[in-house]
Amino acid sequence: MRKIRHNIARSQVLIMGVLLLLAILIAIIVGIAIKPHQPTIQGQIETTDYRVSTKVPSRVERLLVKEGDEVHKGDTLAILSSPELNATESGAIASKDATQALQEMTDEGSRKEAITSAYDAWQQALAHEEIARKTWQRLNNLCREGVMSQQKGDEAKAAYDAASAATRVVRQQYLMLRDGARKQEKQAMAYRVKQGEAQIQKVKSLLRETVLTATKSGHVTEVFLEEGELAGMGAPIMNIDTDEYWFTFNVTEDMLPGIELGKTVKIYVPSTGQTVKARVSRINNVGNFAAWKATRALDDIDLKVFEVRAKPIEPLKNALEGASAILKK
Repeated sequence: MRKIRHNIARSQVLIMGVLLLLAILIAIIVGIAIKPHQPTIQGQIETTDYRVSTKVPSRVERLLVKEGDEVHKGDTLAILSSPELNATESGAIASKDATQALQEMTDEGSRKEAITSAYDAWQQALAHEEIARKTWQRLNNLCREGVMSQQKGDEAKAAYDAASAATRVVRQQYLMLRDGARKQEKQAMAYRVKQGEAQIQKVKSLLRETVLTATKSGHVTEVFLEEGELAGMGAPIMNIDTDEYWFTFNVTEDMLPGIELGKTVKIYVPSTGQTVKARVSRINNVGNFAAWKATRALDDIDLKVFEVRAKPIEPLKNALEGASAILKK
């Protein structure tokens, strides 16, 4: 009886040992068959946006779009008004016209009537000079003979010298009118006209800034001013997101194998349910600050973080900035 019990106990131990070996074997097979869990590489969608502003202080006259509107390149977004700039344009045009009239007068020279009048004045001055000369000669002879005092002769000489000087002045005025303006004076007037034209073009270019247009297609995400409000120089009036977008991921260096520049990857976008193909366009160190992943407790190393950027090569519908993106290696 004791022997039978002993045999039963041995059989039970043997069975338990076999079961234990089977459990260990199954665990090993399952461990080999099951692939280790791969960490998810999650990023987000980034888009290019720009702010619409003006170069001149003005007032918002009309807003032609509102938040959420889709716009195309060249569409008019807002119309501004600047009465001061309009007045500046009128003044610049008037100044240029006046300068151009002076240029034409300089190029044409003096009127014939003015030249004739100056010539007659010169001839009259010559006649007065001749009379003064003869008077001085007669009085000078009388002074030598002692008939008249020397003072009378000096006075006659002074009158003759004054008449000669007046004749030279009138002659120079006649020659100036006859010959017209000098070449340098004509060039100076031409430059002043060009300067006035440049000023008009400058004002016109500033006036074009009062009609704001879209430089790229996209949709309006935010409008900062209302109609009637003042817009400062360089101050944003609205913000527009363009149709240009890309994916960005922060990836630790242990996950970089398989991710290479120019390589095509698949990216899943949960917000649209789409999986699109994209090309890796950038792998860049994000900097030393906050760019390390502490893993010393696991394998005694720290992992660097890199920014991975990918540009889609397939269209993505309803791409929203900030939406999640999953990189599939």
